[in-house]
Amino acid sequence: MQQRWTWHHINLDDPAAVRAATARYQLSTEQTGYAVDRHERAHVEYDGLAESFLLVFNIPDADQDAAQAETHQMTFVIKNDDLLTFGHPDAAGLVQQLTRRFDAPQTLSAYQFLLESLYLITQRFMPLMEKADNERHHIAQVLREKTTRKRLLELSDLETNALYLGNATRQNQSVLEQLKGLSVYHGFSVQEKERLEDVLIEARQLVDMTSLGSQNLAQLEGTYNNILNNNLNDTMKFLTIWSIVLTAPTIVSGFFGQNVPLPFMHTPGGWGITILLSVALAGLFAVWMNHYVNK
Repeated sequence: MQQRWTWHHINLDDPAAVRAATARYQLSTEQTGYAVDRHERAHVEYDGLAESFLLVFNIPDADQDAAQAETHQMTFVIKNDDLLTFGHPDAAGLVQQLTRRFDAPQTLSAYQFLLESLYLITQRFMPLMEKADNERHHIAQVLREKTTRKRLLELSDLETNALYLGNATRQNQSVLEQLKGLSVYHGFSVQEKERLEDVLIEARQLVDMTSLGSQNLAQLEGTYNNILNNNLNDTMKFLTIWSIVLTAPTIVSGFFGQNVPLPFMHTPGGWGITILLSVALAGLFAVWMNHYVNK
């Protein structure tokens, strides 16, 4: 079979390779600028006059822990008979997976290869979501036994990374939906359109999963914040009651500590009477505070 197109991957951490690719494939500085920018949002565009297609897609680092998950970008450019992928070393694992998956990519069209790549990228989010869900269950179980600052910080980190993953999956879904509105989509074969629908279904499922995970994490964090607030209220209530109850002995001892004639000063066992007065007054305060707090 005659080769119809070629696939080339460019490492963005190699400036010489980027410059060589720009010159060889006659790429615009705007296209390479999108590829080099680590903070570029996922998007898609097609230049009908130049017949140049560009797509920036978020990819996950599936080897990282759920609480430290990060997303990166991979840029796909289809121009003439060439399909170019631009990625940082973070994308090395994905490139190896694509190479193993498609030993002979020319058996597919360039756009079929692109859609298969997007499908694999979307699937790589799944292990991260499963890790995040398992970690959430583990932290929830530990917090039930004992609420600690360390576990609450881990919960907060997990919630923050869930927000980043959710944002990345929503951007990817938006890109896929925008792709259906481009003029190049009308030239897709039936198989290509069906594969795009498959990728969209996976992307929508991911968005639902990340949204549900974020809601569960937010609810879990809110629950334990309420528990901590209630515990603090109970502690302050306890301290307030005892501070008022222990005021009684201070009042009694303060009166009898004055250098003026007072009752029971010369009475045998007068100190016992003052103790009884302190206890009685403290008991009165305790009963009153208990009635006030529980009414």
